[in-house]
Amino acid sequence: MPDVRVWAKNFPKTLKLYLDDPYLKSCIAKVLGILREKGSRYYIILDRTIFHPKGGGQPSDVGIIKINGVILNVKKVLDVNDVIIHYVKVEDGSLIVDKFIGNTVYCEIDWNQRYKVMRLHTAGHILDYAVQKVYGSIVNTLDAFHGPPEAYVGYEAEPPSSNMVNEIKRIANEIVRKGKNVNHVYVTKDKLRDVIFNAPNISRLPESKIYRVVIIEG
Repeated sequence: MPDVRVWAKNFPKTLKLYLDDPYLKSCIAKVLGILREKGSRYYIILDRTIFHPKGGGQPSDVGIIKINGVILNVKKVLDVNDVIIHYVKVEDGSLIVDKFIGNTVYCEIDWNQRYKVMRLHTAGHILDYAVQKVYGSIVNTLDAFHGPPEAYVGYEAEPPSSNMVNEIKRIANEIVRKGKNVNHVYVTKDKLRDVIFNAPNISRLPESKIYRVVIIEG
């Protein structure tokens, strides 16, 4: 099996279109690299992508990439030091690797799954807020999964009473019922705590010059 982490070092950072427009369902991109795993399965690196990789408790996008009439089913997506790698299976036939380098391709995500994951991920943040309100302090998470078939968030706290659970549900459901807008902003490291001063897990964030912060209004 090829070492994709070593292979990814040969490529520039991928332009992540999904960060600025999570509602973008398709795009045109250029093939920078193709690496065969085995049989009809390949790893593909593009100059840009709408496919969100696995990470942060969120499953990766799936969908298709069309290249010169060949359909590639995107099974999973990885982020290796800001280089996005698409793991694909050729629907019919095989790829001539050198032939497709530099070619333009059409990318399309499975929007139904993406939208479900987006909603579940946002629900996880709403739940964080409700838990914090009921416990009266910041409660860090132990782990989380924001995708089907069963999304969950685990918290580093004493188990809540039934009354606390009911209050957490009430607060979270009230926020959902109001249909608040969800936006994002980019902030520098020195301004990060000013924007998310009451969010859990701040100390676990990876080092970065710029952070993308999702904000639920109100």
